[in-house]
Amino acid sequence: MAYQLPETPVSLLLRLREEDTQAVWQVSWKRFLELYHGPLIAMASGIYRHHTGESVPPQGILEDVVAQVVAEFFKRNQYDATRGRLRTYLRVLTNARVVDLLRKQRPLDHLSLDDTEVCIPEAIPRETPEEARTFQQSLLATLIEDLRETIPMRQFQIFEMVKLHEMPPGRVAQELGVSRGVVDNTVYKVMQRLREIASAPEYQGEYYL
Repeated sequence: MAYQLPETPVSLLLRLREEDTQAVWQVSWKRFLELYHGPLIAMASGIYRHHTGESVPPQGILEDVVAQVVAEFFKRNQYDATRGRLRTYLRVLTNARVVDLLRKQRPLDHLSLDDTEVCIPEAIPRETPEEARTFQQSLLATLIEDLRETIPMRQFQIFEMVKLHEMPPGRVAQELGVSRGVVDNTVYKVMQRLREIASAPEYQGEYYL
């Protein structure tokens, strides 16, 4: 059967719509939160600092913003990779929720934050290096998730031991009771598949555009 490239930079987002399959749906949401909590915190922190000038945003406020963003993302479920990057979509939601919070806390200081500043991506504070780093880490983790779902478990186990856990191939072969050639050949094939997934336009756009 031909391998199908992910339709979005986060293929598990597609499964978030499968409400009829509750087990799959719940696991997908849990995994999404695990993967993207860090980037959302970084986004909320950078945007909050931009609007307030405070160097250290309160952690409780950041968690509140992230919770609201996730709830809105969950409720809308409207992300479409053909219309833009995931990180831009999340950034628009995060900026809007930060501004909402600041309006409630400091209404006189933030009367200038009108709907234009909230909704237009070009008007949102620029991505910081920390945000870019955390988002790329999550994308890499998502890439590995996509890989795991498209290859046999045994192949992924060998790849994981050699490439992710940095175990010597000879030791992996010994522990799994296979030849060194099997390990080397498996790693080569899996790396080819990983490059194939990473070459999808959606992934390339999230990383480089």
